[in-house]
Amino acid sequence: MNNEEIRLVKVILESGFASRRKCEKAILSGRVRVNNEIILEPAYKVKEKDTVSLDRKIIERQNKRYMALYKPLGVVSTTKYLPGRRIITEFFKGIKERLFYAGRLDSESRGIMIITNDGEFANIITHPSYEILKVYDVTINGKIDSEKLLEASKGITIKNINYSPFKFKILSKGRIQSKIRLTINEGKNREIRKIFEHLGYKVIDLERISVGCVSKYNEVSGTLEAGHIRDLTEKEIAFFFNQKDKKLKDIENIFSSENIENIDKDYKEEIKINEKANIKKHNKSKWAKPKNLKKKIKKANFK
Repeated sequence: MNNEEIRLVKVILESGFASRRKCEKAILSGRVRVNNEIILEPAYKVKEKDTVSLDRKIIERQNKRYMALYKPLGVVSTTKYLPGRRIITEFFKGIKERLFYAGRLDSESRGIMIITNDGEFANIITHPSYEILKVYDVTINGKIDSEKLLEASKGITIKNINYSPFKFKILSKGRIQSKIRLTINEGKNREIRKIFEHLGYKVIDLERISVGCVSKYNEVSGTLEAGHIRDLTEKEIAFFFNQKDKKLKDIENIFSSENIENIDKDYKEEIKINEKANIKKHNKSKWAKPKNLKKKIKKANFK
């Protein structure tokens, strides 16, 4: 039997119940039980054999699923039922695991979305600190002003919201339309549309063609068509977890004893240099000359 222990909040999160914050709130409000006992600690360690329930409904442990979906136009990035609207769960038919998306696309956009039931995996993809690049092909009205776009690509603030620098390549530039390929590592709400709107353009078409190493073009399965979903390859899954390992190593390196010793050594060297710089070198030529100590003897007048 697997004796691995995982945090209670992660068990709830991976069930697809809600976001991490809402999962923690559910635990703190007493809605979660482990072996029929209310647990109020999100970090409580749960064993494989333990029974976890939410609102007295047992949560079944699921196999981890990592998938890529090509979301068509007009489909809303949500797993909640919306009357009269198409939602991404219509493409999950035949999949028993409860899935959620890692990084949304607005209904007017199309392209690659990562679908999973692993909260940790989703966090790697969506958190800017892991620097997972997303590539978009954007079609706008009119002829793009290269200089304006270049200036915006250095980072731009729109209505007090800061947007990070991005890379771009102009694929076509015409009088009626232009097509640009953008590479960004964050995904703020309608970010690309707001940037081009700020520059005076309207986005006609927005397609996300890749997330990290996952592209709509795949050597094994070919092109992922709109409305289709596929499992990620082991190589693709490893790519994202390697990003996490790299991030952890970077943090460990910063606080490693060797680096701390080097920092301390550099600091001491800097102190020595500063101390030497503050020592005034004595120039004997500028020393004050001794005064003539011979006293002038006044002649006494004797009558």
